[in-house]
Amino acid sequence: MIYCCTNCGYHAQKWLGRCPACQEWDSFAEEHVNIAKDVQREGRSSWIGSEIQPVNSIEVDVAERFSCGINEVDRILGGGLIAGSVILFGGEPGVGKSTLLLQIAHNLARNHGRVLYTSGEESPGQIKLRATRLKVNCETLYILSEQTIERIVAAVEEVDARVLIVDSIQTVSSGKDGGDPGGIRQVRQASTELIRLAKARRMSTFLVGHITKEGTFAGPKTIEHLVDTALYLEGSQESGMRILRSVKNRFGATDEIAVFQMGPAGMTEIADLSSFFLQKTTVACPGVAIVPIIEGTRPLLIEIQALVSSTGGYGIPQRRATGIDCNRILLMLAVIEKRLGIHVRDTDVYLNIAGGLGVREWAIDLGVVAAIVSSLRNKAMPTDIVLIGEIGLSGEVRKVKQIRERITEAAKLGYRRAIIPAVNQKAARNAHMQIDLIAVETVDQAMETLKLI
Repeated sequence: MIYCCTNCGYHAQKWLGRCPACQEWDSFAEEHVNIAKDVQREGRSSWIGSEIQPVNSIEVDVAERFSCGINEVDRILGGGLIAGSVILFGGEPGVGKSTLLLQIAHNLARNHGRVLYTSGEESPGQIKLRATRLKVNCETLYILSEQTIERIVAAVEEVDARVLIVDSIQTVSSGKDGGDPGGIRQVRQASTELIRLAKARRMSTFLVGHITKEGTFAGPKTIEHLVDTALYLEGSQESGMRILRSVKNRFGATDEIAVFQMGPAGMTEIADLSSFFLQKTTVACPGVAIVPIIEGTRPLLIEIQALVSSTGGYGIPQRRATGIDCNRILLMLAVIEKRLGIHVRDTDVYLNIAGGLGVREWAIDLGVVAAIVSSLRNKAMPTDIVLIGEIGLSGEVRKVKQIRERITEAAKLGYRRAIIPAVNQKAARNAHMQIDLIAVETVDQAMETLKLI
């Protein structure tokens, strides 16, 4: 008998009050282990089955990719599905995981062969209702409501599926190992069996994973290490926008996003992100700055909104940010106070990325500072200008990556001027001839150009 952490899967020989791996309290539970059965299982051959060989003698197989019928999903996967790849697909309850996967299953079954969709949470009748709403009707798409791994494997052999979808991995259990359904041992064993099956048959597999209240994949962390790709679908139930984000991808970029609009007919992909997130207007408004950013491999324009108001001498000044790291905002406020000589210590500062997008890169620093100063001075910036640049603590405007792509996207949407770091001027000079480049070295030069100080 051993003790296993129900949060992360850490094993210990005795009960512990706090897990040394994930620091969770009171998470250890007893787990009976059949050592003979484990040894026998580990002794059998794996799906790899390769011999020891020098690295220079290994032949590289060109990965076979095929489209899942949705361009945005293909792009986030790196160009399409790869035969034998395993994809972990997560998201909050009700965000639309099953809807999107059923649409993908329909496209794959119609164009590439048989698809088996297994569900341990819904009956065939419930899945049929969703399929009718999504107009999914294909004779090569098979539905199975099952929770045991043995029957799922038998169904794969019977159907000879090219793609398998398991919704969800937390409901799948193996009768050989015991333990509660959804437990650490059951989830780990079911995932290992399905991954071994996918690799042996070169069958692309989607594993739907539950999400914890902290926003991470539920179950042992080893599942994320075993799969080839981990995708996370996010979005509030009040909003129709859904963002599919890649957090791990062995066959493509790990910082790509795909945006969808949820509607009665299912998920609709949004290819032109800049037009979706940006509400272009000819009316200048204080506290608004337009910034080109890079999400994955493509540029898009976002609108940074700032609202700065006096506290009136009462209470502690508030600092709130939506879609931006609040700690970064505090650094920018310190730069404004020290390098620009503008007092913000007695003001409430609120910042927001319009459209609900979360931005992680620091190339928005110049736009953040300009929006704050614009709102504080109640002076609007020109509507035809974009701002690009990271700001250091000494007030310098630092170099950013992919400056050409950012400027080209801004020019495409009709912007005529761009304030950029001076160190990026040479690289950006030939990016686009229809936009005027204004190179600055310090943040005070940028504010003077905008006539905010």
